[in-house]
Amino acid sequence: MEVITFAASKFISMKVSFSIGIAVILFFVNWPTVHAQITPETTYSYSGTYTELSFSGTKFFLMDVGASQCRIYNQNHSLWKTINLSIPANNYLFDIKYVSEGLFTTDNGLCLTYFFYSYNEAGQYYSYNAKIIRENGTVLLNLPGCQYLYIHTLADGSSKLVAYLYDYSVTPYSIQTAVYNLPGTQISLNESHAGQMPAWPNPATDFIQIPYHLSANTQGALIRFFDVNGRELWVKTLEQPAGVLSIPVVSYPRGTYFYRIETPNQPAFVSKIVLN
Repeated sequence: MEVITFAASKFISMKVSFSIGIAVILFFVNWPTVHAQITPETTYSYSGTYTELSFSGTKFFLMDVGASQCRIYNQNHSLWKTINLSIPANNYLFDIKYVSEGLFTTDNGLCLTYFFYSYNEAGQYYSYNAKIIRENGTVLLNLPGCQYLYIHTLADGSSKLVAYLYDYSVTPYSIQTAVYNLPGTQISLNESHAGQMPAWPNPATDFIQIPYHLSANTQGALIRFFDVNGRELWVKTLEQPAGVLSIPVVSYPRGTYFYRIETPNQPAFVSKIVLN
């Protein structure tokens, strides 16, 4: 009886081992199928990002500085719309934000905000301007001196536009904060980051001032500086909850650079700097 029991036990053990072996083989045979593949879709020659439109869905838009255009593409990367931006003579397109529907108007029209700047060689200072327009070019709001703005949604669901207006023609430079009530609401928050203000002056020549503001009890925050090719040039730990970093940039070649403020458990804040 004992021999039979041992044989049965051995047979069961062999059966279990065989089953486990088959399972392991099947796992490794199917291993490539359980991992998603990263596949390229397309490459654009200009800076761009995604936006979520209230009625037209997900779109990808880019900024063509040379042509003074905002081009908007469908998810399959076919061209959807081209919006021509009015840039005065001796001015240059700087940024495009808040490509949206139902945010700046009540009729769900396609609108956007764009920024441009000029350089005063005699006074050696920059002047900025921002405009909010419909896709046909109709100006909804003109913001002289505006270098940066963001949209904040309040607890009651209303949306406010906060614009920072700089005047670099005076020393020390002046800054005003203008607040506007908006008729609509935004559905994509990727472009807003109320906790941070933009670096100044921008474009810069000798020094760049980078302000930052962290949430209470934030630890392990970092700021990283990159060139246009994505190479990290330096990284610093942010020890204080708020402050302004003064960074010498005179040794860097002219061009476009980016800095990123990283905090645990929060989206990173990314901004662009132009060095002349």
